[in-house]
Amino acid sequence: MTRVPDLEAHLDTLTTDLLLPLRATKRVDSKTMNELYGLVDDLVAELGDSAEISRRLAGKLWFIFTQMLSEADHTRSPDDILMSAWSYKSRLDRVFGPDFSSSDPTPGIPRY
Repeated sequence: MTRVPDLEAHLDTLTTDLLLPLRATKRVDSKTMNELYGLVDDLVAELGDSAEISRRLAGKLWFIFTQMLSEADHTRSPDDILMSAWSYKSRLDRVFGPDFSSSDPTPGIPRY
């Protein structure tokens, strides 16, 4: 039996615990951030080499990253937020794989 639904439910809680205070104070809660890192590590272990991940879960994982970048844009000292966001993104790379391709890019089409 897969633990992905439990991990996703915990992700929902961590998202609220991280992003609401971040929006209000522009400070990253390091305890919650460390829990998030652990959750992503657990997700990587659970998924293994499987390329299957739901769009809903992928969206939730990337939402945290994009919201952190957005909040960094609205503060005078974004360094801590940006450092946490990019550290989180490097963990997401383990879930989604690297963001490069062996083929040449298609002109006019961005590669994500």
